[in-house]
Amino acid sequence: MSTGIQQTKDGIVEPDPDGRTPVLEFRDINTYYGAVHILKDVNMKIYPGEMVCLLGGNASGKTTTLKTILGMVEPASGQVLIDGESVNGRVTADRVSLGVSMVPENRRLFKRMSVKENLDIGAYLRNDDEKDDDLDKIFEMFPRIKERLNQKAGTLSGGEQQMVAVGRALMARPKVLLMDEPSMGLAPVLVAQNFEIIQQINDAGTTVFMVEQNANMALSIADRGYVLQTGAIVLADFAAGLLANPQMREAYLGEAGEGR
Repeated sequence: MSTGIQQTKDGIVEPDPDGRTPVLEFRDINTYYGAVHILKDVNMKIYPGEMVCLLGGNASGKTTTLKTILGMVEPASGQVLIDGESVNGRVTADRVSLGVSMVPENRRLFKRMSVKENLDIGAYLRNDDEKDDDLDKIFEMFPRIKERLNQKAGTLSGGEQQMVAVGRALMARPKVLLMDEPSMGLAPVLVAQNFEIIQQINDAGTTVFMVEQNANMALSIADRGYVLQTGAIVLADFAAGLLANPQMREAYLGEAGEGR
């Protein structure tokens, strides 16, 4: 990623990628649930190879952003683009076939199915002959999964279920891996291990777009971040800039402001 930046009229900082096409983009997205305006003129760009996090409090619109990317929620206005192509009106399976895969909040495994069956589901749109190679890569990343391949997913520990959920998403060979609250429900030691794995996935070339409430942890490995507040982007910068931003430090990093 280029180290140059550009600053918009609203003070939003984004990379200047020398004309490259974003792998994922929101253009003026407005999303509603009934009469409730959830996402408000949201603009984001994620470039190939980046790790970008979306931060914000509860009910800020983070999960709705992911659902809008996947086509589970259709925006009232604006465009969702994958590799520069609008995917508005296209079903989730089409978007997965274009290279978007997700690790959902709370893993959402098929608990009565085996680990192997859950992994196979991740590759359901593929018709190539390299699935076994990808399985081997996942076993290298998560040796414990291989040991429990025929075990029902619902009998695994929370950390093991997270491994399966990540492996299932990777079996789709995504260009962009979406992650919804990857630290949720995990013990602190497992959170650290989980973020190390996310870093490895990104280092191997997969673009990562992560929704996360643990702002310190997310920004410690991300290239950039956006901050949502009541459905609008209020801050965006490179990770170091967000970590140093006084507004960010007080509102999202648990640090009291000056004089408080």
